[in-house]
Amino acid sequence: MFFRRPQYRRFDYEPRFYKPELDPGERLKRQLRAQRVRRDPARRTLLLVLLFSLAVCLYLLLSGGLR
Repeated sequence: MFFRRPQYRRFDYEPRFYKPELDPGERLKRQLRAQRVRRDPARRTLLLVLLFSLAVCLYLLLSGGLR
């Protein structure tokens, strides 16, 4: 309140001669990201179905629906 808070220093650096399409690390990152994106939706759907089924079974067991 009485003292002035220090401001954050902003860092805005753009390399002059960097070409990401020529960088082998960037190419590998893109390939891995593309593989992960293709694979994720199927796993997520399976996981949601299993969790929902487990929740329904637990509800039925605890409520006395399955005897």
